[in-house]
Amino acid sequence: MELRIFQIIVPLFALLFIGDLLISYRKSKISVFEMALGLGFWISVLLFALFPDFISNGIAQVFGIKDNVNAIIFFCIGLLFFFQFKQYFLIRKQEKNLTLLMRKIALQDQAIEGEE
Repeated sequence: MELRIFQIIVPLFALLFIGDLLISYRKSKISVFEMALGLGFWISVLLFALFPDFISNGIAQVFGIKDNVNAIIFFCIGLLFFFQFKQYFLIRKQEKNLTLLMRKIALQDQAIEGEE
């Protein structure tokens, strides 16, 4: 197995980002869920950089696609759609919470003005 330049650079960057995640968690800047999600992502990037042919051929076989490069492209597009879908619902939830908060503040302001 020949070692290519990206198989050295990408794992080093992944390790740096993993270290940053751990530091952020230790300083309570991120939650356990955010840390676990980030660790899962960066470990998968690290493994994919170290074993690109093995992983891409495995994904191609699972999805029944003949070319491993096309399998990776389709898989990544699917991941992007999934994350976009999750982000849409998170934004909707945040807007709903913001509306409820604004209503509560408005009612409190009105109650304070009524007392005066």
